[in-house]
This record gives sequence, structure tokens and C-alpha cells, in this order.
Amino acid sequence: MTTQNTTATAKQKTCKNPDCKKRFRPSVKTAIYCNRTCKDNTANQKVRKDPMEKALKAAFFYYIARECIRAGTLEILRGHTVESLSYLHTLYKTNMQYNGYGDRNEYELSHIAPVKGHDIIGLLYAENLVSAPKALNRAHSTKWFGYGKSVHRLTLDSKHNIDKRLDKESEVVTRVIDYLGRKVVLDTIKECKIKPAQRSQLTEWIVSKYDPANPDHKAALPDISKVDGMKTKELHHVKAMMLGEETGEYFASPASRQEVVFCQELNRLSAHRPELEVFAYALEEALATQTEPSLFTQHHAQMLFDVLHGKSIAVMADTLEMVIAENTAHSFITYTGNVTNLPRYAVDAFQYVQNPLAGAQLHHTSLAAFKATMGQPARAVILTDTVDTLSLVRPGAMNSDPFYNAPF
Repeated sequence: MTTQNTTATAKQKTCKNPDCKKRFRPSVKTAIYCNRTCKDNTANQKVRKDPMEKALKAAFFYYIARECIRAGTLEILRGHTVESLSYLHTLYKTNMQYNGYGDRNEYELSHIAPVKGHDIIGLLYAENLVSAPKALNRAHSTKWFGYGKSVHRLTLDSKHNIDKRLDKESEVVTRVIDYLGRKVVLDTIKECKIKPAQRSQLTEWIVSKYDPANPDHKAALPDISKVDGMKTKELHHVKAMMLGEETGEYFASPASRQEVVFCQELNRLSAHRPELEVFAYALEEALATQTEPSLFTQHHAQMLFDVLHGKSIAVMADTLEMVIAENTAHSFITYTGNVTNLPRYAVDAFQYVQNPLAGAQLHHTSLAAFKATMGQPARAVILTDTVDTLSLVRPGAMNSDPFYNAPF
């Protein structure tokens, strides 16, 4: 009696490795690959993804697509390199941080040279953008002060036009990648470590796993119909609660203060407009003197917005100096009684004085307001002690003594 050779009589199969597809006789019935190498190669291909998929799903490239749709052309990306795209991506992320990492919508990237309303069209470059309050940007509309990065409309190529009525965002993203070039996009993804947008992935996960009968799911998201309107961080919180990893109410992150945003933008753009550098430094120093409440006003915000959008320093220099002075905190002490033969109080130490003599009172104001007060005729019964960065200064006195002991 002879033993039948199963390998020789087994029915042939085609190897499932798309790069192989050889005919083979399996040694076991369930085999689908001709050898171990083909199996491993196919498994690696399943794990390995085209890095361009990151661009097709990344929020940054969708932002670029929306800007191209608004401009009506891909030409606002003309001349971009890996370095310039990386700079734009950094500004994009910084603006997101100003908005509480996506929890708020108070700041947006405003064009210096606008994309509409003129013979020129502003390009989508970081040096042509300002992170600015949304309300100020909308009110600014298409005003142009002559600065910014732009090209003339007569130089635009019509083959790169976009019709917002017909072209979908996803389709424009693909065109953006083709326009910029695959190598530039891939190198930018690598340089900036760009990842696909998480919002859609989180939404799909929540919808697929949500069980209204589960009390944890109900506590995380009482109304599943609201999931599409939620921000990414909120979705993260909902998922964590559904998994039992987090509890409690979600608290949105606050937006950055306007004076902080304008100061940082003034510093950033001074690299492109050197005449801004001295004012950027002075404003930073002025803001460092402040505590609560802030001296910064909407009038200050408007003035800085105009300067950042290219309004001439020759016109705005005096205004900027006033903005800086009005944001420099200044403290001084007034006396209404007889101060003859009495030592002066130190401003920094005055908070420790139990019963101040001569009706001494501490005042907090801005340097501009104090100078305006001192410019008026002083009453004979009022004397003041003021503080500068070096010493105590009494108006009218030739010398001052910063090393005295205040009476307690």
C-alpha cells in the first residue's frame, strides 16, 4: 500500500501577493501565499500607507484649500517652498493656540495685502498674514495700506481658477497638492510632522460606539445629534468619558488676550519690517509692568491692527508711542497733609503701612495719564512721589534716595 502525496495532488492557487501572483500548490489547505516572504511583504504593504494621505486629510491643507476657494485661484500659493509652507504652518498652529487650541473662534489670519478689491491679489504667505481679532478683520474688509506680499491679477493663469459653486473642498485639496508639487508637500509634512485631522475619526468612533442605554455614554453626550457641531477637543473628552477614562464637565480653554497676541505679532512681523522692532520691544516691556486690570483698550487694538496691516510708521509713530505709554503701568503716592520733616513713603512698601501720615494715598495709573496730570498746574497742598525703573523720584527734587526706611 502506498501513501498518497497530498502536495502533488492539491489544487493550485494563485498567490495573493499583488506583486507575485504565481500559481502554487499549497502545503496546507488554508495557505494563500506561495511562501513566507510573500506573506510578510503583503502584511507590510497593508500597514504602510501613502504619506500623501496625510495631506489629503490634514486640517492645514483644508485651510489652504478654503483660502484658495475664497480667492478663486490656486495662484495665491505661487512660489511656495518647504520653508515658506513650514512658516505658514507655524503661524496656523499659533493662531489655533490663540483660539484656546480650537475651543474659541476669536482670532483669524487676516491678509495684509487683500485677495479681493484691488488690481493685486494677496498671497497666502505668513509674512502677508496677521493673527488678529475676528471682529477687527471683518471690519477691515479689503482695505490696503500698500504693504504685504502680492502679485498683479494680470499675471494669474486661468487654468488655476476655482469656482466655489462647483469645486468641493476635498477636490481643491487635491489640486493644491498638485500645484505645490508632491515633493514639496511630502517634505513639508515631514518637516512639520503634520497628521491627518482627528475630528472626522473621533466623530465616526463616537457615532459607531454610542449606546443611548449606557449611562456613561448618556452622561458623556446627552444628545448624539450634536456630535457634528462639536470641536475636536470636545470630541476627545466625550470619547474619554465613554471609555470611563474621564469624568466631569468639559471646560473650554480661554482665548489669548488681545494685547498678548498683538505684541507677539508685532515681534514676528518686525523680521519683515525692521522699523517695527523698537516698538515691539517697547510694547513688550510696557505690558510686563501691568497687573490686573489690563490697561489695554479696543482703541489700542485698532491702532496696532492698522500698523500690523501696513499703515506707515511715519504716520503712526506718535500714536504707537502713546499706546505704549498708556500701557505702561505707573504708581505714585500723593500727600494732602503737612509733610515737613516727614520721610517719603516707598511705593513698593506702601502696602505694608498701617496708618499712613499726611494723608498719603497710593495711586495706580498709566504713565501717559500720570504725565498728563503732571502737565497741569499742581495744587500747593499736593506733593507726589513717583517711581521709575531706577529710583524714587519726587517732581522738582534734584536728588532721590531709594534706600530709605519707610515709617511704619
